[in-house]
Parts: sequence; C-alpha cells; structure tokens
Amino acid sequence: MIGLVMLAIIGMGTLFVVHNARRSVAEEVRSSVNLALQLIDAGLEQAVAAGRSPVDWIAQLARLDRTRHLSLSIHQGERTIIDLPSSAAPAAGEEAPGWFAWAVAPEPLVAEKHLHQIGNPMIQIIIDANPADEIAEAWTEARGFLLLMLALAVTVYVVVHTTLGRAFNSVGVILEGLENLENGDYSRRLPEFYLPEFARISRAFNHTVCALEKTREENRALTQRSLAIQEEERRYLAQELHDELGQSLSAIKAIAASLRKPERDDKSTADAVGTIQSICDHLFAVLRTLMQRLRPLMLDELGLKASLEDMIENWRSRYSDIALDFRCDDGIDECVGDSRIHIFRIVQESLTNVVRHSGARHLKIHLSLIETADDRPEALLLKVSDDGAGFDPSRAPAGLGLLGIRERVESLGGRFGLNTRPGAGVTLRINIPCGDKLP
Repeated sequence: MIGLVMLAIIGMGTLFVVHNARRSVAEEVRSSVNLALQLIDAGLEQAVAAGRSPVDWIAQLARLDRTRHLSLSIHQGERTIIDLPSSAAPAAGEEAPGWFAWAVAPEPLVAEKHLHQIGNPMIQIIIDANPADEIAEAWTEARGFLLLMLALAVTVYVVVHTTLGRAFNSVGVILEGLENLENGDYSRRLPEFYLPEFARISRAFNHTVCALEKTREENRALTQRSLAIQEEERRYLAQELHDELGQSLSAIKAIAASLRKPERDDKSTADAVGTIQSICDHLFAVLRTLMQRLRPLMLDELGLKASLEDMIENWRSRYSDIALDFRCDDGIDECVGDSRIHIFRIVQESLTNVVRHSGARHLKIHLSLIETADDRPEALLLKVSDDGAGFDPSRAPAGLGLLGIRERVESLGGRFGLNTRPGAGVTLRINIPCGDKLP
C-alpha cells in the first residue's frame, strides 16, 4: 500500500509537470510565431515608407542563418526565394525522451502571409513552428523536478516502510505477550520499545501482568489460608468434642450408673444429681462457645449493632489496657441486610489485627450511615483507626487479615481504603452499599 501510494504521488507529479510543460511550450511557440509576424509586418511597413520594394527587404532575410523555434520559407510564384530552417537540433543528452516530447508537443502551428504586387507574382511567406528546442528546455527543467520528487518518494517509502516494519515487529512481541498472559504465564515481560506509543503499552502491560501475578499469589495464599482455617476449625471442634463433651458424657454415664446401686443413701444421690447438673451446665457453656464461634446467635436474634456491642464489651474486658471508642448509628440493621455477618467479621478481624500487630494504645471504631438527599440510607461507612506502629503500604503485611477484609469488602461491591505509614498507625475506611443496593 505504501508503494502504491508513492507511485500514485509520482504519477500525479509527472502529470502535473507534463501539463505545465505542454502549456509552456505551446505559449512559447505561439509567442514566437506572433513575434515573427509582427516583425515582418513592421519591416515591410518601414521598407514601403522608405520607398523600397518589399522584395528587396525580403531578400535581406536570406542573410539570417537559423531561427529559434521557427522555420521560414518565402515563395514567389513557383520559385522559392528563401528557405530558412530552424535552429539545430538539441545536443546529445539534452534531447527529451520520446514519451515526454509526445506528451508536451503542441498542435502544429503554421502562419502564412501573402503580399500582392502589381505585375509580379504573389509573394507567400510561410512561418512553421518547430518546438523541439522548447521541448528540450522543458525536459531539462522537468527532469530535475521529477528526479527530486522520485528521490523524496523513495526516501519516504524507505523511512515509512522501515518504521512500520519495526512497529509491526513490536506488535508481534505484544501479541506474543498477550498469548502468554492468556495461557497463564505471568513471568514474561515486554521490553521497552523505542517508539513512545508502544513503550507506554509495554509499561501498561507489564504493570497489568505484575498486578495479575500479585493477585494470583494473593488468591493462592487466601485459598491456602482458607483451607488451613477449615482444618483448624475441624481440629478445634474435634478436640472440644473429645475433651469436653466426651469426658463430660462419660462422667454423666458413670454417675448415672452409680445411682442404680441400692446401697447409696439419699445424700450420695443428691450429690450425684448435683454433679450431673454442674456437668450439664459446663456442657451448655461449651456448646454456647462453639456455636458463638461458628456463628453468633445474637447476630440473628438481636441484630448487628447489639452483636457488635456485646463483642466490644467482651473485648474490653480482655484488653483493658487499650482504650476503645466505639460508635454505631441507629438504623444500621435496616441498612446492612444479609451483609451483617461480613461486617461483623470485618470488625472482629480488625480487633484481632490491633492486638496482634499494631501495639496501639487507642482504637476507634465508628460505623455510620451515608444518606442521600431524601434522607434515605445509601451506604454505610466503617472507619477503624489506631495509633499503633503502622507499616509501609507498598509492602504487603505478613498476615492475611487485611487481605481477607479487602476480599470481603470487594465481594460486597464496596470500597476499601487504607491509610498508613510506619509509626503513624493504621486507618481503614470501608464503604459498603446498603443491602438493597448490593450487586
């Protein structure tokens, strides 16, 4: 396509040059013929005015050698008085090629003038245009222009062809990178291309691959963590069932068997019944703890706000050295809908992170509603901030607590914001749409 465009440009330029040369040659030849006629008329008028015969004046034209662009012949009756050819043909190397001469040659132009004399035959002056010299000059001028245009066209073709060739090589490298990405190979990176447009694509591609690779590693870590948590919960439940329920049921069975002995008195029976009651109370407490760990029953019975307040009070009793400021707007339960368990777990995980990692002395947890112009709740805002050690946000923390929180927030269609730096504590801003607006 580039070659065809260049050929079209050269062809149009050639047509333009030929058209201008043809017009120039035609005008030059026409001007020469007209000038010759005017000179002949002027010479004849001067001869007549001087009392000379036109034949004498015409005889002086025989002294001329050759004329440029013109051939002159004068006839008197059947006799040729003067036959003056045009100038010699152009020198070798200056002649125009046949195609150019054919393209720019004007229509044949012949001018005649007749002089009538009394008693003498009529004198006929014939001027025949010969554009060979003018065509040669036009070719000399056009040749330079055509060579320059050809050189420019070839230069443009080479530059564009080379540039596009290198660009398409870059496209091939990008396509190969996309195929590797499609096949799940995130280890390949694109080179820094010399063209700025492809260089930006390369940087964007490499950034995307890094983000995808990081996300895959995070997902793999979350999956492993999820499996580990499942196994940990199963191990914990199995141990609790074995240690608490198993031993307690065995004790109840042994005490119940002893009650069937006839030699036992009323006091021993009463003591055994009391022991069974205390064991049953212990079992109820164990079961309540297990169920609370699996899912807070208060969350379904009393709602999110009451469950959070209960969890906060229990947490304060265990970590009294940390000042906790907890605020929760009314109407939260009507807004959260089915996402209340996720918000509960987010607050729970935030408390765990503060104890494990931050070393904070003050902690704030604020849960508020974001309302629209017509006072209808649109989303809820959870803000958790502490004055602990903080960390560098460009480096992923060792634990998976924040990653798990972010995954929960994103699964709810919310926005997760983190603001921290070493020595400046951690602030989480979590925006979650209301239950009827969840994706």
